[in-house]
Amino acid sequence: MELDELKKSWNTLDKQLQKEPIANEEQIAKLIADYKTNTHKSQGRLVVIQRFSIGIGTIGLILLLLIKLLMPYLGFSAHIQSKMAVFLAFIAISIVVGMWWDWKTYRWNKNTRIDEMSVSEVSCRMTTLRQWTKYEVIAISIWIVLFNILNYWVMGYHLEPAKLQAILITFFVSFDALIIYILYKKIIYRHLNNIKKNIEELKDICTE
Repeated sequence: MELDELKKSWNTLDKQLQKEPIANEEQIAKLIADYKTNTHKSQGRLVVIQRFSIGIGTIGLILLLLIKLLMPYLGFSAHIQSKMAVFLAFIAISIVVGMWWDWKTYRWNKNTRIDEMSVSEVSCRMTTLRQWTKYEVIAISIWIVLFNILNYWVMGYHLEPAKLQAILITFFVSFDALIIYILYKKIIYRHLNNIKKNIEELKDICTE
């Protein structure tokens, strides 16, 4: 009788042990699905930002063209018009280059298919995107310096008293630094960091 009860208990335990790996596999599958979903959401937000940037660039080019066409009728002197033409050309070239870069990163992001590619492949592609973003921050910082110098010349700020120029330069530098910080640190890099974190978690799970 005791032998039968022991056998019955052993069979019950054996069934539980057989079920446990299945439960673990289900939990792992759920974790992988959750991490992929979070990664996909962050990637989708980056795609939206890139689309928005391309759209803004298109609108900006249209506005520049309108300003160029209307400039002769706005009563500006020939000297002012020539300075404005240089300024508008600089902005137009900047927008075109920026739109090309946004399209390049947008296509790279869209072609990173999280559900179809391996974790290591997604990781490599997102690492490349992070590196491109670093280059973008450097390029934007250099561009802002050039923009402020040109704007300084067009607006004639270089003719103002030294004290006022110091205030203007401080304001421009502080404002530009704040914009770069908010745009990249608080928005773009937040999504990139979230993607990186989820991919690292996926790597840990898939190698266990």
